[in-house]
Amino acid sequence: MPEFQIHDDALISLKDKVVLITGSTSGIGLATTKLCLDLGAKVIAGDMNPLSDQFLLQQQAEEQDQPSQSQLLFQQTDVTDWPSIRNLFIRGFSHFGRIDHVFANAGIGPRTNFLEERFEEGATDDGEKLLAPPDLRTVNVNLLGVINTVRLGIYYLRRETSDRTSASVLRSIVLTASASSFQNFSAADYTVAKHGVLGILRGLVNGLQADSLKAGEYRCPRVRLNAIAPSWTATGMVPRDVLAEMGIEVQEPEVVARSVVMLWNDEKRHGEVIYSWGGRYVEINRREEGLLDGAIRAVPNKILEEDVLARLKR
Repeated sequence: MPEFQIHDDALISLKDKVVLITGSTSGIGLATTKLCLDLGAKVIAGDMNPLSDQFLLQQQAEEQDQPSQSQLLFQQTDVTDWPSIRNLFIRGFSHFGRIDHVFANAGIGPRTNFLEERFEEGATDDGEKLLAPPDLRTVNVNLLGVINTVRLGIYYLRRETSDRTSASVLRSIVLTASASSFQNFSAADYTVAKHGVLGILRGLVNGLQADSLKAGEYRCPRVRLNAIAPSWTATGMVPRDVLAEMGIEVQEPEVVARSVVMLWNDEKRHGEVIYSWGGRYVEINRREEGLLDGAIRAVPNKILEEDVLARLKR
C-alpha cells in the first residue's frame, strides 16, 4: 500500500468554510481546530471541557484587526446527550448560516475490559451478590456520541442555504476511528467502540453514495463520509514518555489534523480510512489489498451480503 504525503496545497481550499468539531479542546480535536483557524475557516467547537484561557487569548489577539465576526464559536457539549449535541448544531448553523464539514472526534480512553466482577449493593434472597452492569462510558462517548454527531451532521450539511449552488456542493463528515478499529486490542470497551465507528462508515457509505447520485433531484448538498485511523498519537490518553521508553514512535496531533482537512477538501474521497503513523499516511479501507478487499478474499462465499440486500429491496 503506497504511502502518500499531504502537502499544504491540499489544505488551503478550506478557507471560508464552516466546520464543526467535537472533542475540540485537546489532542487531535484541538490541533484540527487550530489548523482550521490558521487556514481561514470558521469553527464551531464543542467539548465537555472549556478551551484554555491561553488559546482564547491568542485567538482574540489574532482577530483584533478583523472587523467581521469571530471565526470561532465554542459551546460546552456532551455528545452522548442528544439535546446538548443538537444545540451545538442549531447554534452553529444559526451563527454562521451553514455548516460545510463535520469532524466527529470526541472520545475518551478505555475504562473496562468487561471481565472484571463488580457488584451492586444488596443480594438475592439466597444471599448471592448482584453483578453490576458494565461500565459503558467509553462506548457511549466513542460510539453513541459519533452516531449522534453523524445523524445531526448529515441533516445540517443537507440544509438549504442562501447559496443557490448548494445542491452541487460536496460536503463531508470525518470520523475518528483508530488502529483498534480493525485489530485485536486488549482495551475491550475502546475496541468495541472503535470497531463500531468503522461500522458507521461501512453502514452509511453506500446510502450516501446513492443519495449523491440524486443530488439534483433532492436539491441539497451531497455528503461524503470518511474516517481517520491514527496510530499512537500524543493526545494525553497514554503518557508520551511511557511510549518513548518502549521505543514506540509517537506522532504529533497536528499530523493527524492534516489528514482530517485533506479528507474534507478532496471531493473524490468517500468511504476511505486514512491510517497515519509517525507522520505517514496510507488509505487502508477501499484500495486493493485493503481491509474490504482482504475480507472479500478471506470469505469463500463470493456472494456479498450487500448485493443480496440490494436485490431484496427491489
